[in-house]
Amino acid sequence: MPQQLARHRRSKRLEVSIPVRVYGRTVDNRPFRHTTETNAVSVHGGVLPLKAKVKAGQTLLLVNVVTEEERECRVVYVKSNLWSRKVAVEFMSSSGDFWHVYSAVVNMKRP
Repeated sequence: MPQQLARHRRSKRLEVSIPVRVYGRTVDNRPFRHTTETNAVSVHGGVLPLKAKVKAGQTLLLVNVVTEEERECRVVYVKSNLWSRKVAVEFMSSSGDFWHVYSAVVNMKRP
């Protein structure tokens, strides 16, 4: 991801693998459902591999497989090569800890 995007992050990323289902439409408007795992997460979104072709600005629905919580998000970055595609997403609303990892991190830092 470009250095300028890293500087504009609103919250720290954690490299953690969380299973998610992703629902959306491809760039040619075909519906898809894909199960994958995150590469990294933050309070505001995450980064995940995705087989479907998507573009920046489009809306996806993420479902946390562990909790079955749903959160609408927007694609903010797509990096593709011949073998893979990584997508960065930002939640449309950031209420609560969708990933359920941030409260654990805060508690671990307490004496």
